[in-house]
Amino acid sequence: MKKLMMILMLVVAVVLSQATFAQDTSAVKKAAKKEAKAEKVKDAVKANDEAVGKTNDGKVVFAGSKGGHYYLNDKGDKTYVKDFVGAKIIGQTKDGKSIYEGPRGGHYYYNDKGDKVYVKK
Repeated sequence: MKKLMMILMLVVAVVLSQATFAQDTSAVKKAAKKEAKAEKVKDAVKANDEAVGKTNDGKVVFAGSKGGHYYLNDKGDKTYVKDFVGAKIIGQTKDGKSIYEGPRGGHYYYNDKGDKVYVKK
C-alpha cells in the first residue's frame, strides 16, 4: 500500500511539473513576440520613417519612404491607413474626400480604389 501511495505521489509530482513547464514556455513565447514587435518598431525608426500621428486607438503612424502611412499591428506587421489623428489635411475635393499634404509638400487624395491621386496646388 505504501509503495502504491509513493508511486501515485510521484506521478502527481511529474504531472504538476509538466504543467508548470508549459506555463513557463508560453510566457517565454509571449516575451519573444513582444521583443520581435519592439525590434520591428526600431527597424521602422532606423529606416528614417517619421512618426506623423496616431490611430484612433493610439498606435503610432509612420510616413513610409514612398509616402504611404502605416502603423505596426499587434504582430509587428505594417498596416497601411488613410486617415489618422495628426494627418495634415489641407482641404477637400468636390466629392468630399480629404486632401492631404505629403512629407515633401505634394497634395493628394485617395480615390475609391484606395490609390493616391495627386492634385495641382
